[in-house]
Amino acid sequence: MTEPATPQESYCTAVGNIVTERPYGPGGEEIRTGTKHFRPGAKVYIIDYFGGMCESVVVIGHHRKSNRPIKAIIKAKYIENFRVKQCISLAAIRLIKEHQASPPTAELTQEFAETLCRILPHWR
Repeated sequence: MTEPATPQESYCTAVGNIVTERPYGPGGEEIRTGTKHFRPGAKVYIIDYFGGMCESVVVIGHHRKSNRPIKAIIKAKYIENFRVKQCISLAAIRLIKEHQASPPTAELTQEFAETLCRILPHWR
């Protein structure tokens, strides 16, 4: 006899996309696409933030070269199109659990994700 199927684990997270172009270098003279680790338009799950200056956030997304899911810290100004979504990606959930093994800033709840979506655009 088979065991009953368990519901798939998921987390409610804030989600955004990496900006297409960003200024780079002294005075922002050069224009670069995406970031060092993420392609332009890549979807990233925002799972944590740093209090204080609130410039940087912890994200999970697919690396631009290896296409493997990675956890990275990037500036909030490099993310746009904020929204709340359920994260059901098994690889992303594994990285979220690894991150939560260390003391996280906040628990991933619907309320936390909505708060991030409301305040992150102001950090840009």
